[in-house]
Amino acid sequence: MSTKKSKSRIYIYVIFTVIGCILACSSIIPNDYLKLVIVMGALGVGLYGIMKSLSNPSSSEETAIDEK
Repeated sequence: MSTKKSKSRIYIYVIFTVIGCILACSSIIPNDYLKLVIVMGALGVGLYGIMKSLSNPSSSEETAIDEK
């Protein structure tokens, strides 16, 4: 069950990253400095979440390591 939860979190963070890329390339936000802050925030949250989710070992690997 924890793998389904972690996979859904990875998808959410990937969506944050994609939204940040779309905002960076579009002209939805006319102010460049505001766009920079929003895009850097979205990309930072997205990349941090992806790296954190992928760095956690799965529960099956943890039990295999504990048994040895």
